[in-house]
Amino acid sequence: MAVKRKTEFHFPPRHEPHTDVYFLRSSEILRKEGINPHVRYQIFIRKGPGVTAGIDEAIAAIMKYSPKLAEHGGRIYALHDGVKYQPEETLMFLDGPVLDLIELETIYLSILSERTSRANGLPEPNLEKIKTNVREIVDLLDKSKFGSRQISYFGARHYGYEYDAKIAKATYEAGATSTSTDVGAATFGQKGVGTVPHALVLVMASKYGEENSAVETMKAFNKHMPKEVPRIFLSDTFGREITDTLRVAEVLGDDFWGPRFDTNGAIIAEGGLPFDGRKYWTGTGVTVEAVVAARRKFNDAGYKDLKIALSSGFSKIEKVAAFVAGEEKYGLKLFDFIGAGFAEDRYVATSDIMGYFVEDEFKELHKVGRPYRPNPRLEKVDLSVY
Repeated sequence: MAVKRKTEFHFPPRHEPHTDVYFLRSSEILRKEGINPHVRYQIFIRKGPGVTAGIDEAIAAIMKYSPKLAEHGGRIYALHDGVKYQPEETLMFLDGPVLDLIELETIYLSILSERTSRANGLPEPNLEKIKTNVREIVDLLDKSKFGSRQISYFGARHYGYEYDAKIAKATYEAGATSTSTDVGAATFGQKGVGTVPHALVLVMASKYGEENSAVETMKAFNKHMPKEVPRIFLSDTFGREITDTLRVAEVLGDDFWGPRFDTNGAIIAEGGLPFDGRKYWTGTGVTVEAVVAARRKFNDAGYKDLKIALSSGFSKIEKVAAFVAGEEKYGLKLFDFIGAGFAEDRYVATSDIMGYFVEDEFKELHKVGRPYRPNPRLEKVDLSVY
């Protein structure tokens, strides 16, 4: 007998205030460009093994905020709550038109991250611990060779949406300068900030091809977004952090703020070095030597004014300290902005586009280092009950 899923939950009336603004902007851009492929998202949690939680609630949230998903041919495949899972095991697939799904990533990941963290013995978010984490980084940067930088709280998806406003306010009080959701930013009189997500780059690649995705993404962003929104390009989707940034710089010129490096821990960034024992300096992910190589390439190409944003692991004071030491060693300013989740000890859920459908044929298309992982344990969800 099939296990019945829980479908009744209490949610905020609207998802938009709780959504990372770069997904809202991406949705607007795709709508105005008339681009809406049928995509597949893959959801997993790296930390584990553990016990699943929040899956039924996440599905219910998706169906509340995207009530026409099934009507538009959407499908959801998922494990059940309360079952054991392995690290990086696929917990869910979401299929559907990207405009039905792209705005919802923050809220369903926040549910999965929070409920799984609690089900596996972690306490509720500790505001004082988060504040201490932020203050340590702020103090380190204030004393660094190139002084203070912008720090944005990017952790809305790492904690339950019900905590976002409180955590955002706490990070601001500790010295962060912005946050990624409107509900969080409203606590200190701002609007949410953000860059370009991998999802937008991948969707543009489904139409224009991987080689052209960087330029086409930023041309569309530049065309449709207000001028006061910085043109920051997420450069690591296809492992061409330097090459794609230079392509965008050539097209956007003075309108281009610069790249954001978010290289995941499975690959070496373009310009980086194989691991030689120097943690955070070499090896996979966003490393000092990779950013040094990029900064030099940008300068040599005549783009000394390009700024650099960094994310992926920058809640760790040790990682920030490595970059500060790199600036001292090389005499180069390596970054102007940090985006961090301040959630190093949580069960953080991740969602990635894995490809798109042409009629019934699935074509893989995903960021480098994030492989497609079908899971025979997933069950198709009956969306007619929502």
